[in-house]
Amino acid sequence: MGFGDKNGCHVQSVTLSSSEDREITSVNGDHGKTYDDVWWFRADYRTFNNFPQNIQKVFPNIEDVFINAADITTLTKADIAPFGSQLRSFVFHYNNIEVLEEGLFDENPNLEGIVLHGNKIKFVASGVFDKLPKLRTLSFREN
Repeated sequence: MGFGDKNGCHVQSVTLSSSEDREITSVNGDHGKTYDDVWWFRADYRTFNNFPQNIQKVFPNIEDVFINAADITTLTKADIAPFGSQLRSFVFHYNNIEVLEEGLFDENPNLEGIVLHGNKIKFVASGVFDKLPKLRTLSFREN
């Protein structure tokens, strides 16, 4: 799990279509390649409030998502499902997630790593990781 040798985008700024629908319309970041060449997406210290939508449409080959200290309080299946089976790692540090809902990762069977450090997780639905046969890393440190 990680961001190794593959091309990625470390986000500097994101333009959202509106605060209600949360769709990303453009990204300014350090990647130096075309959007098709980007394999990982990382946003640090951004205040999204909600999980940003449309990441996988802007970057169609995303395998790894890393969102750190974005002040996001809710994470739903609808947020994660669009990444589909190509999602390999999901790192979501220091946000304010309290609940991992049933079926959260059902559409992402190739996930190998999930890291949820520094959230406020109080409830994990039964079977939330059952459909992840390739899962090797799962970490909840500092919850």
